[in-house]
Amino acid sequence: MRILIKTLGCKANRYESDKLVETLKKKHEIAEELSSPNVLIVNTCTVTQVADRKSRQVVFGFKRLFPAIKVIVFGCGSNVAPEEYKKLEGVDFVAKNTGEVLRIIGKVELDARFRGHDIKRGHDILSRTRAVLKIQDGCNNFCTYCIIPRARGPEVSYPSKKILAEIKKLEKEGYKEIVLTGITLGAWNEEIPAFAGMTLDIADLIEMMIKNTKDVRFRISSLEPKNFSKKFYSLFATGRLCPHIHMSLQSGCDSILKRMRRNYSTKEFFEICKKFRKAVPDIGLTTDVIVGFPGETDEEFEKTCKFVQKIGFLKIHTFPYSKRKNTPAYFMKDQIPEDVKKTRAEKLRKIADKMSLEFKKSLLGKTYEILVENPRGDIYHGFTPNYIPVQFSYTGKSPIVRQFKKVTLKKILPNGTVMAKLV
Repeated sequence: MRILIKTLGCKANRYESDKLVETLKKKHEIAEELSSPNVLIVNTCTVTQVADRKSRQVVFGFKRLFPAIKVIVFGCGSNVAPEEYKKLEGVDFVAKNTGEVLRIIGKVELDARFRGHDIKRGHDILSRTRAVLKIQDGCNNFCTYCIIPRARGPEVSYPSKKILAEIKKLEKEGYKEIVLTGITLGAWNEEIPAFAGMTLDIADLIEMMIKNTKDVRFRISSLEPKNFSKKFYSLFATGRLCPHIHMSLQSGCDSILKRMRRNYSTKEFFEICKKFRKAVPDIGLTTDVIVGFPGETDEEFEKTCKFVQKIGFLKIHTFPYSKRKNTPAYFMKDQIPEDVKKTRAEKLRKIADKMSLEFKKSLLGKTYEILVENPRGDIYHGFTPNYIPVQFSYTGKSPIVRQFKKVTLKKILPNGTVMAKLV
């Protein structure tokens, strides 16, 4: 069969889709979008109403293009609202997890209607320059606006032995960068039975990863604000842990953080950022911010604007508050009108764009080692360790894709990418 997988949402979802590809490609063709797939698997997201809508639009869009296609949905969206997806026109199967997806694929395969198609070479996840590895799942925080704990369940840390084995496999396959992901990544831990009371944390795990590989570098997808150990900050000095931290702020106002049920204050968040900057002065700090949370006043929003400027983020993902059923915030009074949320989001995005530009300007003239990605003509792309997108010209004959190369940052382009020169 020719199978197409569409992934919505976070890197944890991408990891799960990649694992499906790894299994399915042994027997089936992994399709490109316009190669007449027989089966569509949609990995749904439900973090916002927009994410829910996009998940449904994928189903509708492909069903119109390929009316005979069989559609399987799984992921956070269908886990939170399975009955809604079961009633959704175009959906043939709703799965709880990747294991159930594979069982459904086995049943679909028995249908003779899906045999005898022309096979075209599809997309292979190994064409990517970096791999995503999920080391943790679930969340115990229950922030008042968030539905993800219902979708993902309680926190679970994957065994270090299994993680290290998978990392070695990825290194052998040629990956030079591995992105660590999870729902509450910083909560990863593992008890050591041989040493009563001893527990490994995320810093211990990354240290083991570095010691058990040769030249792979590691990037962290997202962290919750918490007091990390001294070891965590010291790992940047190895040159193998990318100095880029995405740490969700959500609001720069303490009263909003309290109503969100976030377990930190703006002072604590700021102190953590200071520790990161002390470890690596040009570290790239990125974040998420929700505007228009129920009851957010103009004064509270302005506090957020001033706070993010105080930190100087490389990038801010700005989200207007999205009502999610079965969350405490859904029932809160003083819901903010959509036009106000839109205005606040636009203002914060302008502030974020200005901060990003200023940060990139401060790095011009510096040299970084990037992992080279697939080119468009003679223009090659990549990211600096601190997550600055760069491009450079290369006309040499020796292949450089999936290799580390040094570049000097020269000029900021209108789209935010930095033009660089190969050293």
